Amino acid sequence: MTQDAGDIENFETVSFHCRSPIHLCPTCSHAEKCQDLLNILRIFKLKEKEKPFDFMTNFPFLEQRTFKVDSRNKMNELSSAEWLQFSRTVFSPKLPKMLGHELRRAHPECKSPHVMGQLISFFTKRDDLVIDPFAGTGATLIAAALLGRDAVGFETSPRWVDLYYQACKQHTIPRRKMVEGDCSVLLHNVSKESVDFAIIDPPNPMNPSEWAPGAESSPGVNLDSFFDFMLRVMNQCYRTLKDQKYMAVFSRNLYYKGRYIYITPFYASVASEAGFTLKGEKIWENLGEKLRPYGYPHTYIPNIVHYSILIFRKTESAEEVVEEKKIKAPRGEADKS
Repeated sequence: MTQDAGDIENFETVSFHCRSPIHLCPTCSHAEKCQDLLNILRIFKLKEKEKPFDFMTNFPFLEQRTFKVDSRNKMNELSSAEWLQFSRTVFSPKLPKMLGHELRRAHPECKSPHVMGQLISFFTKRDDLVIDPFAGTGATLIAAALLGRDAVGFETSPRWVDLYYQACKQHTIPRRKMVEGDCSVLLHNVSKESVDFAIIDPPNPMNPSEWAPGAESSPGVNLDSFFDFMLRVMNQCYRTLKDQKYMAVFSRNLYYKGRYIYITPFYASVASEAGFTLKGEKIWENLGEKLRPYGYPHTYIPNIVHYSILIFRKTESAEEVVEEKKIKAPRGEADKS
């Protein structure tokens, strides 16, 4: 039987009602047109084996482009509809577990290349350079490679570096440069104004060993020390980014010693001190995050399953300032300008 049960309406009407046992169907000359057999197959949902998921054609914005990019669009290669969809401030896509996920999920803050790919697709064009100071297992580098961008990542843990290269080999993904070491030092080697987009997924502020090599985790860690470190990193990102280019920062609030710590504004403040302008944020709900019964059944403790992705820009163009003045001004004054 090669036809799907859903195509029953395409078959000729069979005028007989068979009372033979189903094990005789394979030898029956009427089997291919038997509505009784098709109904049985529908009941038991016997379908043809699904084809394996083709990540190359289903990766964000990687499908073949059938339109001409607006000549005024100097930022990316997206259609107007794709641009509009990205501008939504909240998103919670269902992310396929692929592209080395079985290897990379060992990382406690493993991100999907599909999320990084959406950011890279919007803020860059083909052959642009992307940097990731905290590359982890290389989600940003994988996304950049599939989208035809160059990329450099920095990572202090040799374990995560090895996992990135294993994933690339396993899925035949073009490798990008992953450098082991402290990004606050290594970023000095990146040429000034050579980068088109920066993605920062910061380490855990409560675990100094992730961002201060040689340090040990301490329950009394001072957040000021962490943000002093982040300021040094963002200063270097500002130096390496081309003028008017963008930086995305992942921020996840903390629940620590019985208190909810709203950490996102601190990233905005530090980036502003480095010279960046905050342009907006996207709230990403990670549907893959496991829910745990914190506090049950005595007290409320949140399951933090969302990230704020803060979008910053290095300086503002004169044209953008004028447009923003028009938006803020009353209708009559805007028309005059």
